Amino acid sequence: MKRLLKKDNIMLITIVFILLILLHFPLLSKNIIGADILLNNYFYNGYSWEISLGRFGLYVIGILKGFISFPHIDLFISFFLISISVLLIIDLFNIKNVTSKILCILLFTVSPIISSTLLFHYCAIGYFLSFFFGVFSIYIFYKAKGKYLKYLISLISIIITLSMYQAYFSFIITFFVIYNLYLLIKNKVDYKEAFGYLLTFLCGVILYFILMKISQNIFDVNMASYSNADKVGVNTLFSFPSKIIDSYLLFYKFFFTNDIMKNTYFYNHILHLLLLSVMIISIVISMVHNKVPKGNIIIGSIVIILLPVFLNSIIFVISDSKLQLLMSASYLWIFLFIIILNESKYIKIISGILLILLFRNYLIQDQASYMSLENQFMKYNTVIGSSILQNINHLDKKFVIVGNIKKDSDNDISNIYNSNYGFIADEDIFWNEYNLRKLAFERFVYQYYGVKVTFADLNTYNYILDNRKTSEVIYEIDGTNVIDFYNYRHN
Repeated sequence: MKRLLKKDNIMLITIVFILLILLHFPLLSKNIIGADILLNNYFYNGYSWEISLGRFGLYVIGILKGFISFPHIDLFISFFLISISVLLIIDLFNIKNVTSKILCILLFTVSPIISSTLLFHYCAIGYFLSFFFGVFSIYIFYKAKGKYLKYLISLISIIITLSMYQAYFSFIITFFVIYNLYLLIKNKVDYKEAFGYLLTFLCGVILYFILMKISQNIFDVNMASYSNADKVGVNTLFSFPSKIIDSYLLFYKFFFTNDIMKNTYFYNHILHLLLLSVMIISIVISMVHNKVPKGNIIIGSIVIILLPVFLNSIIFVISDSKLQLLMSASYLWIFLFIIILNESKYIKIISGILLILLFRNYLIQDQASYMSLENQFMKYNTVIGSSILQNINHLDKKFVIVGNIKKDSDNDISNIYNSNYGFIADEDIFWNEYNLRKLAFERFVYQYYGVKVTFADLNTYNYILDNRKTSEVIYEIDGTNVIDFYNYRHN
């Protein structure tokens, strides 16, 4: 462990930290928000909601932060946690090659999975603590010398990870599988030790569920139905066959469609196909080169076939099979595995070129997302601001906001909306569901103008939609102030 404090490692942490600042500087310097971020800017008191989801660890973070959200501090601490995690990953896999280190650093700094998590700055510290302890649980288990200490620390790390964000269940499982597949290829796998970690992980999951139930009883909250979190239990066991199919569908969606991340605009789906093909070829070459025993080859082949199941293993615990970028951290290990496979020089060159092209696309997508979110914020700010100021003496009247700021054409490849990764920036800053949208707009107006306004109810909103004017952005219908983004888009 002491070797982690060496000068070279401190330098590596510094490089990753500075690179994260440079790549994600818009988050530090501009108004880049989504609906969740808007509602929880500055002060976050939604921890009863988090506890109902089983994320009681976030409540502890909230106490430490005084329930105040400081975007810059949240992001800087998150950058540091990412940097430490990268160091542990590089040390665990004993990555010596400079090119491999660079690719590893780029993976964990430009991936849209990372940037989408950073967008939720009000709980980013908790999410990246979950990330860090997920990595640390395996690192300490395989690196620590103390026979019992490593089990205890690893167990605690697993509980902390799940208490912050239980979707990282898949993150830990996949990391464990990838690391042991790496050891198998190197003829260093120890099944007894692997079984020991699995047993530790199982105990950690059980203890987490016990602590989760205790926290909910203490705060007198019930398990939320969001993502079917309240369906965790024996019932999920009966859905295993269908979930296996779902896991392969999610694997396909992540790598080859635009459902989770925008792949087709920059041909990421083709790069993914080539990288996955290179990975399989590299595994075969490595097994042959290292003379892996036949039994291990069979086990390794089964593990590779089941990778989609491990990547999406959270859906076997929580019955909702939806997947979005925030929950996709487990997929980072696939790219890491491609980076560390280095038996063939030519394969290494090919995979390096493909990864650089992919990371270049990621960089563009990240920045385009930030730009499109800022663009939306400025447009909303301009239109709502002018409306509120025009009606400042008539705030007893109710407001309705109809329409949204969307791209003008799905076919325009140069449109910035087509360049983002499709997690937040593909949608509006505000939700489409009216009651949630109304809540977000009320908060928006109060935070940015210091004015409390009342937005109309859903029935009034539907009436306005049926009777809206077609040429004005700001108008009045039956005493209700209307801000019409449909007309704003086309004027």
